[in-house]
Amino acid sequence: MTGSVSIFEVGPRDGLQPEPVFIPTEQKIKLVNLLTEAGCPKIEVTSFVHPKWVPQMADSKEVFAGIDKKPGVVYSALVPNLRGLESAIACGLDEVVTIMSTSESHNQKNLNKSRAEMLKEIEEINRTAKQHGVRVRSYIATVFGCPMEGAMAPELALDVALALESFGAYEVSLGDTTGMANPVSAYEIPKMILEKLTTANLAVHYHKFYGMEFANNYASYQAGIRTFDGAAGGLGGCPYAPGAKGNCQTEVLVEMFHRMGIDTGIDQEKINQAGAYAQTLSTLLTQCHAS
Repeated sequence: MTGSVSIFEVGPRDGLQPEPVFIPTEQKIKLVNLLTEAGCPKIEVTSFVHPKWVPQMADSKEVFAGIDKKPGVVYSALVPNLRGLESAIACGLDEVVTIMSTSESHNQKNLNKSRAEMLKEIEEINRTAKQHGVRVRSYIATVFGCPMEGAMAPELALDVALALESFGAYEVSLGDTTGMANPVSAYEIPKMILEKLTTANLAVHYHKFYGMEFANNYASYQAGIRTFDGAAGGLGGCPYAPGAKGNCQTEVLVEMFHRMGIDTGIDQEKINQAGAYAQTLSTLLTQCHAS
């Protein structure tokens, strides 16, 4: 195989958000800087969410202000609502990320809104972002299954993806929130949606399930996907999704593609170092929480 793929690094936000002990701001900044040095082209740095709901992201402004920003690297942040977008714009972000679920139950648990309400909110986020020259990437969670509702109809993800594209999202990422995907669904669902999108790029975002996430990424590659989400160290998991085990480990994902002869533009040794640092953070915090 030849060619290239793009890795969207979500570790500093999606990876760290469920950690039970607050991670010092300077350590979050160091992780982002290590990822930048490794050559990650796009890094999700933080989330502009009320600290009541995600305490780990309470220092979002300080983290974004403190990182070493390299020209050509896209630094983004999750914004769950218009207020979050306003904070991101005030901090000078050029790109933000939205999220909603195919599952009504997960939407209510994660965002306290229905699917229809979230679509309306995201449409307004896109409208306001466009006025400020800010690009929008959008996650769809629970595409491959919901921990509360079980299997989800693929057509739900298609409908949401088409709506997000119509709002102006430049990229839509299909999320496997608790690792319920398998290589067949990881091929068929992205392929179906990819064939229907006309302007937005399509990405995939697999969570851990004993290594199946790598088979799922490969299946999606076979379906035509060329953008893959990963978290250094394999950290993460939605705090509002029972059973979430963490994200696909970036450094292993990069090595998988490199062994296949597919370029990622990421330095293997440096991304390994970033992943090791991320795992060290998680281990120390887990020990601290246990004690």
